[in-house]
Amino acid sequence: MLKIHFLNVGKGNCTVIKLPSERLMVVDIDNSRINDDDDVLQCPIDFLNRTYPNESIFRFILTHPDMDHMSGLYDLDKERKIHNFWDTPHEKEMDLDRMQIGGYSRNDWLAYQKLRKASSEPKVLKLFQGGERLSYWKEDGIKVLGPSNEMVRKAIETEEFNHLSYVLKIVHEGVSILLGGDATKEAWRDILAYHGADELKANVFLAPHHGSPQNIEKDVFKHIDPQFVVVSDHRGHSYDYTYYNSLAKERVYSTKHFGNVHIEVSATKKKIYTEKGS
Repeated sequence: MLKIHFLNVGKGNCTVIKLPSERLMVVDIDNSRINDDDDVLQCPIDFLNRTYPNESIFRFILTHPDMDHMSGLYDLDKERKIHNFWDTPHEKEMDLDRMQIGGYSRNDWLAYQKLRKASSEPKVLKLFQGGERLSYWKEDGIKVLGPSNEMVRKAIETEEFNHLSYVLKIVHEGVSILLGGDATKEAWRDILAYHGADELKANVFLAPHHGSPQNIEKDVFKHIDPQFVVVSDHRGHSYDYTYYNSLAKERVYSTKHFGNVHIEVSATKKKIYTEKGS
């Protein structure tokens, strides 16, 4: 069975995935607002300890080097063994003395620097479009739709690191889940040009940029044609979901309204359910 958990972490992202191979995979992590929201938000470490206790992380994927996608990495590294760490090539710098202003911890950035420079345990991988055809992660039904070398180059030149965000597709028993990271409009057009419209089609779409309407590429997203759209959003934001409501054939699930959103897929079961609401 494939189990995917979109956690209600607020303004960031954290997706926990239990693969049919029994490997545990985490895409991004954020606990930067856990103490600011009256115990409404989900601490990723607590969720892992409750749901998958004592399991190592076979694969951690950092979609791109923004703090709302890596806060909590220090604690995760302390508590769980990480075997494989997916990163992107860049030399982004952070002002460690000013990170606290944004509600972030320097320990998480320093943990990231340590992990991405590891020679082993974890094994560090930097992957690009099309790489899955040569490598073992295709056994887990994972396809790397982006970034391309061109988007990485553009990100480094412009220091707009969302250009190099991973966009991943996971397929099991005929069900496709598309994880949008924070890919830019240019990155989505690059993905469409490389992969074609058919590869974009997915049953579930994790909207990029927490559902921000400024980051919607309609000419690309129309090919996704999802049944469900998941938005990792937080209280206080009032994004207009009109477009995503029209894109989703069945429903939009925002974590700020529904809490954690869960998907289970097997040969006999295809289910999406939420922590609260219906």
